[in-house]
Amino acid sequence: MKRILIVNNNMHIGGVQKALVSLLWNLPADFEVTLLLFSPTGECLKQIPPHVRVIPVKSAYRYLGLPRAQTRRKWDKLCRSFFAAVTRVFGCHLAVGLMSLGQKKIKGYDIAISYLHNAGNKLFYGGCNDFVIKHVSAEKKITFLHCDYLLCGANTPQNRKLYEKFDAIAACSGGCAEAFVQANPHLREKVLVVPNCHRFDQIRRLAEEAPVKLPQDRVNVVTVARLGKEKGVERALKAIAMLPNKDKLHYHIIGDGVQMPLVRDTIDRERLSDTVTLYGMLENPYGYLRAADLLLIPSYSEAAPLVIGEAACLETPILSTETSSAREMIEKTGFGWVCENSEEAMTAALQALLENPKMLKSKKTTLSESPVTNEKAVKQFLSLMNM
Repeated sequence: MKRILIVNNNMHIGGVQKALVSLLWNLPADFEVTLLLFSPTGECLKQIPPHVRVIPVKSAYRYLGLPRAQTRRKWDKLCRSFFAAVTRVFGCHLAVGLMSLGQKKIKGYDIAISYLHNAGNKLFYGGCNDFVIKHVSAEKKITFLHCDYLLCGANTPQNRKLYEKFDAIAACSGGCAEAFVQANPHLREKVLVVPNCHRFDQIRRLAEEAPVKLPQDRVNVVTVARLGKEKGVERALKAIAMLPNKDKLHYHIIGDGVQMPLVRDTIDRERLSDTVTLYGMLENPYGYLRAADLLLIPSYSEAAPLVIGEAACLETPILSTETSSAREMIEKTGFGWVCENSEEAMTAALQALLENPKMLKSKKTTLSESPVTNEKAVKQFLSLMNM
């Protein structure tokens, strides 16, 4: 039985946390898994399988897992603010160095996994790579990469030194692997692609529990995303506004975030109130995702969005702008289409689908005949464990 320690910051809702939960549910029974969290908090905590042992960190590393908005105690607020200030002035590597002073060595594991990548040195984020390298004794140490390394600010000398110390680096897509190797060609032999797992049965069940009926006189397009700048929802609205026949389309936006006020203003400015519906954050968006004719991913940059697999298992075609993994995950799999990363390209692609709705129906049929599974993801993870 392999004893595995997985280190992550917290279990608040996010792509990394959702991917981690799905991975835990798909691991073989002969793995003894312990999940160490900087902060054992978050909505995804209750989704962790009962056979996985969860332990909290017992040092100042915990402040890397505590979101500022959810820090309650005065002492914790002061400490978190101190480390965040050190990060802004001197860099996260110094803040993490100070955090590590009170951390004892952890022993008793065959494999130690850092599941969260580090970001830019001025961002108060990450720390899992540092923790695994500095404070865990294990025969093998592995780190996961859930980002476009060249675009997220992670390509720093401090991060490079940490990656050199790992035995293996698991990228969630070929595109993410290529970006990392481009920045670190000397680490090519350590990189393996391990796709994210999904809980496909649960996704289908949730869609059935919350069925949705959308208007049949229009093509229903949905975006499910956190409303941050990199997700491109505002420019998707502008792209739709340029459609000569936008009255044949209805755009459903599910999600919330810092750009919600800007999204509302854009809807008003572009006179799209009859074309767009905002739902905010939904705990269960899968009924809408199944009922939609098309999932639109208008992002400026992405790593390996989980929503691609979610839409595919619900037989909903996908249109995405070109990002690091879009062509391998959408075009090559037959899940949908990829356009250039611009408003004009989105408008042209949507226009082509509106003029030829048979393309959408044909793609839905293809998806229904090609069920998605976790077979490749689990196989690659097991290969990683046995490297």
